[in-house]
Amino acid sequence: MALVEVNQLRVSFGEKTAVSAASFAIEKGETFSLIGESGCGKSTILRVLAGLLPEWNGHISVLGENLRPGRRFEGALRRNVQMVFQDPWASLHPNHTIARTLSEPLNIHGESQVAEKVADALQQVGLAQLSGGQRQRVAIARALLLRPQLLLLDEPTSALDMSVQAEILNLLNRLKAQHGMTYLLVSHDADVIAHMSDRA
Repeated sequence: MALVEVNQLRVSFGEKTAVSAASFAIEKGETFSLIGESGCGKSTILRVLAGLLPEWNGHISVLGENLRPGRRFEGALRRNVQMVFQDPWASLHPNHTIARTLSEPLNIHGESQVAEKVADALQQVGLAQLSGGQRQRVAIARALLLRPQLLLLDEPTSALDMSVQAEILNLLNRLKAQHGMTYLLVSHDADVIAHMSDRA
């Protein structure tokens, strides 16, 4: 059974159709990628699968659970599906310290040894200072804290220069192998897709 199944997904914003009849399946442990030009609906699909966009039509199953439009993710689904945004500031509060930002999801889920888990996540992503790709590393660390089964990656390197892009992609591949995660990657960059994907 596939970890993610999407059948005839349709998303509209008023009169504008953002996604029309999207269908695909993602097997456990693979990196599946959606490639296409800007504005074709890739990020909209990720937002539906992350539970951030509640209005849609079609059939979606994630981690064996059938999703329903208009319902928020709860319990295991909320914990096991995490997203890394194109702009790392989208998941970082400008007035909170890194420690507070990373502690928040652990506290929400009632985890113990929060400080140790935050330190471990930062060590895994090789965070030394907060510049350039370091912001994206913090966003990745935050997504990893709950040990999700499915990580949604929305153009995770498009805002970075080429040398930092390669570092982040290699980091993501290493973490995927280390934690046995499944990735859904969105990109308009064929080189990124080729470097990361099992299927696209």
